[in-house]
Amino acid sequence: MSLSRNLENNRIVSKPEIVSKAGMTGKDGKSFRLATRIATAFAAVLMAAGMALIGAGGMAFTGVAGTLALTVSAAETSGADALKYPDRTILSGISISGVDVSGMTETEALTAVTDSVETQKQSVITLKGKEEGQEVAVTAGNLGLKFLNEEVIDEAGQYGHGTNVIARYKEEKDLEKNGAEITGATDLDRNMVLAVLSEQCAAFNQEAVNCSLSRASGTFEIIDGKTGYVVNDDESADKITETLTGGSWDGKDTSIDLDIDVDEPQGDAETLSKVKDLLGTYTTSYPNSGSNRCNNIANGCSLINGKTLYPGEQLSVLNTITPFTEENGYYLAGSYLGSQVVESFGGGICQVSTTLYNAVIRAELQIDERYNHSLIVSYVEPSMDAAIAESSGMDFKFTNNQDYPVYIEGYTAGKSITFNVYGVETRDPGRTVEFESETLETIEPEGEEIYTDSTQPVGYISVTSAHTGYKARLWKIVKQDGEQVSKDVFNNSTYNAAPTSATVGTAGTVSEALQAAIDSKSIDSVKAALSGDTGQAAADTVTTAAQEIAQEAYAAALAAGSDETAAMAAAQQAAQQYVAAQTQAAGTTAGATGTSSDTTGAAQ
Repeated sequence: MSLSRNLENNRIVSKPEIVSKAGMTGKDGKSFRLATRIATAFAAVLMAAGMALIGAGGMAFTGVAGTLALTVSAAETSGADALKYPDRTILSGISISGVDVSGMTETEALTAVTDSVETQKQSVITLKGKEEGQEVAVTAGNLGLKFLNEEVIDEAGQYGHGTNVIARYKEEKDLEKNGAEITGATDLDRNMVLAVLSEQCAAFNQEAVNCSLSRASGTFEIIDGKTGYVVNDDESADKITETLTGGSWDGKDTSIDLDIDVDEPQGDAETLSKVKDLLGTYTTSYPNSGSNRCNNIANGCSLINGKTLYPGEQLSVLNTITPFTEENGYYLAGSYLGSQVVESFGGGICQVSTTLYNAVIRAELQIDERYNHSLIVSYVEPSMDAAIAESSGMDFKFTNNQDYPVYIEGYTAGKSITFNVYGVETRDPGRTVEFESETLETIEPEGEEIYTDSTQPVGYISVTSAHTGYKARLWKIVKQDGEQVSKDVFNNSTYNAAPTSATVGTAGTVSEALQAAIDSKSIDSVKAALSGDTGQAAADTVTTAAQEIAQEAYAAALAAGSDETAAMAAAQQAAQQYVAAQTQAAGTTAGATGTSSDTTGAAQ
């Protein structure tokens, strides 16, 4: 018989050797039957011995068809049922995560530790930031404090209970002299810890403010920066876990200083004092713009003015000047929406981005993102514009590709806007940069377009003139001492052609004649229909009023004693007088008022 161990199943298996009939000694098979009886008897002995061991060592024997298996039972339950020796007494001097379990059975120790953890969950843990008064108070339960496992209870019970007498004696003496503290009974939920740090301690973070410049009356002033502080969530989570589960915590209220990373500001006075050279400048004007558009340009310019960009730093114009709201200083003014001119908050802001674009390209900073308008604009040549649109995300972005900081100055004066880019001039004094617009194709608009607006009343019409379409490109020309050394295509632009269009109000009753005119896409037909509707509506109003006046005159005449014939004559006379008066009034005011307007050019 041989004894083999099945490690995968944690099982010791005793197998009787089976001798095949081909290998029997003796023709009658007596040797085979004898071997079988011996194996069966031996298995019975082992079975009996194994049954006697159940409960003492946590083992069980099973035998099936001549095979005897010894299986080590695995703990599949939690709590006291999972303890190997629940009634074993723990020696004096042993503590588990701060709980003295001396003289307790393992079951009692398990209860004491779990109860202690439940109590500790209510303890207040104060997390502190860098500055005085930066504190967040949470409970240990908010951090996911939990009892980890029962193995530490078994570990405590093993002290002084080993089979080696000398080792047991040494452990007992060590306990008498030093005691023993077993850690690892508790743990925190890291996700809960990180959530507390990111959600409740984010207020501790203080963004660094770089040293910067301001310019007034032609003089630069250096503004000191400010150091920033940021909570290091991962390292702080490690520190909190170690403090509360590493064995030093007494389970009571405590405070923990979080790990804070220092974010030093960029720049210094020495570097910024060198920023004084004008690298690029550009000015555009808007002499025909209304007050709202002028205010929008001034507001957008002020939001960009004073920006200091360090080497490698990018500026997004869209992020800098938005949102386009009344609260952010913007007014309603004309702007492009596809091929239409519409009223929107911030109308005219594209002249701000366009003027800045032309200053930036002359400073030769890096252009990261730029879009042309859908329709041509009048304040710069084709392909020199830079459109901005919050709804579609159209942006103008550029990066300081210089070795020194640059300063953006913007201001408005009268009806013009100027941007200057200052920095440290490193280009050769004889080097100049020019930009030249070239129109590649002209696209003439065709027909007319009618748009309806349900927010405007019937009778309203606003006409926008046609826009010619273009395909264009911009050349960058570099000269050295007056001689051209390079000419490269800098960008390409396509502007849509847009026919003359009219926006017609439809709030109210739209007559059949007006609807037919709208469908015909003829502006003259719409104007004619509106004129007819207005005249008919006025006549209907006068007729209704005249009827009411006649009825009142008739009733008054009867009340005064007149007969029906005389009363009817009085009614007719009153109605005629009213109609005559209204006709005269209409003739006096004819042509003095109107509901139509013409937009001859959209100033963006």
